[in-house]
Amino acid sequence: MDKSIEKKYIPLAAYFEAATKDKITLTFSEIETIMGQPLPNASYLNVSWWKKTKPPLKHFTAWTTFGYSVTEIKLGYYVTFEKPTTDSTSSTPDQDSNDHPTYIIRSIELDDARDVIGLYQQLFAETDYMLYGQNENNVSVQSFRKLISKWKVENSGTMLIAIINGEIGGAIAIIGSTIPRKKHCISIKMGVLEKFTNYGIGTALMTEAENWARTRNITRLELSVMKSNQKAISLYQKFGFVIEGERKKSVKIGSNYMDEFYMAKVFD
Repeated sequence: MDKSIEKKYIPLAAYFEAATKDKITLTFSEIETIMGQPLPNASYLNVSWWKKTKPPLKHFTAWTTFGYSVTEIKLGYYVTFEKPTTDSTSSTPDQDSNDHPTYIIRSIELDDARDVIGLYQQLFAETDYMLYGQNENNVSVQSFRKLISKWKVENSGTMLIAIINGEIGGAIAIIGSTIPRKKHCISIKMGVLEKFTNYGIGTALMTEAENWARTRNITRLELSVMKSNQKAISLYQKFGFVIEGERKKSVKIGSNYMDEFYMAKVFD
């Protein structure tokens, strides 16, 4: 990746680096979701901004570095990126629906607050494995933005989000402490939308969470998981988490009680 690329376009470059399709159409909203911040006004007003291929501005290297060029633009709506293919039969519209989604993992930004709240509302609606049920957690965008700012200032936690095909489809919250005797320890909570399961998104989020922890001298990771969520338990065990205890009737859904496992991993 071009090291001189402007910082705000690095996530977009990572997206094109991970892409497997020769033709990608992204809406302006999807591009901004990938970046975690708004596009400049010039991108909404001038076709030439997208067609630019010469310095001093170098935003175009986010896609040209990986062989893509802009072939179609509808200002304010969408942009189509294409790169030459060596095999005309390698990608067709019918095959695209069967391809693995393109995704990147990046840290949350203030402009992600509303979309991440929307993600969690979807997660609460489609699974009973989250702490909250549908319409039970109504956090405001303003309060969530304050939490994101606090994470960035204190460096005691964060949220890593998975941008999948231009939308936020999964996230892992990393919650730490500023208490000196607990700074070495973090707890994690992860969720991925059902339509994006079985593509390795959970594994990618866990891997990046561990990387985040290791670079900050974290030595203990903790989480709780419902005993009936065998798929998640298997993933955590693959990463070396062990069951340290069982919490009987720790969650009540309607009239039913659910048990939880308390799991942890300690770095050497």
